[in-house]
Amino acid sequence: MLRRKRILGILAVVILVPVIGITWWLLAPFFTNTTVEEEFPFASTAVVSPDMDRAQVEQVMSGIAKVDQSSNEDMPLPVDPRSELTKTLGARNADATDAVVKSMPGTMTAPAKDEMTQKIAEAMKDALPEVMAKAEAQPASEPVRLKSGQFRDQDRFHRGTGTATIYSLADGTQLLRLTDLQVTNGPDLRVILTRSQNPEEAGQVTGPGHLELAKLNREHGKHNYPIPNDADVSTFNSVVVFCKPFRVIFSVASLESAG
Repeated sequence: MLRRKRILGILAVVILVPVIGITWWLLAPFFTNTTVEEEFPFASTAVVSPDMDRAQVEQVMSGIAKVDQSSNEDMPLPVDPRSELTKTLGARNADATDAVVKSMPGTMTAPAKDEMTQKIAEAMKDALPEVMAKAEAQPASEPVRLKSGQFRDQDRFHRGTGTATIYSLADGTQLLRLTDLQVTNGPDLRVILTRSQNPEEAGQVTGPGHLELAKLNREHGKHNYPIPNDADVSTFNSVVVFCKPFRVIFSVASLESAG
């Protein structure tokens, strides 16, 4: 009798354990609360080329995002009117002296030509202090800020911070300077000036009137990007860090007048 009870007990355990496990598996969702935090895919907005699939694009973009590089370019120095004047006068003096010497009679001896050249150079040198004094009264020309804006995250994966500023330099050239830049790395990132204030799609970045300046130097640091002199910077309303091959926006800095 005791043996029979023992066998029945063992059978009951064998039967009840799976039943209890299945019952808990079915009812557990009603008693537990689980939060899932899955990251948004890098390639969700990418344009996939015919020779790749979305999984390959995701692998490329997520891999490059782990690469960390920095660049620190200095702002171009202000133009000193004295140094510029010295170079200009020096070049003109040389041209003027050469022209005078060439106009001398061919019968003039070499020592006489040398003496005449020396006298011309001394005369020009005597006039230089007065001209330089006027130049010293003019302060060195500082870059003028035209437009500026702050980079922002495009989404949870494509992030960016830092400042974008368009300058007019003393020599008449224009410059885009990025400072304190930190942006997610990606394949073939480009710096683009666009007319859209808040571009959300690739077509708004590369639409009519956009200007691609250069490949992004590094994803961190301070960068300088010359702007062509014939470009009308008043038409540009944002700076975009843009992945060219997959047409993905990484970060945007909306520009406002700095005046």
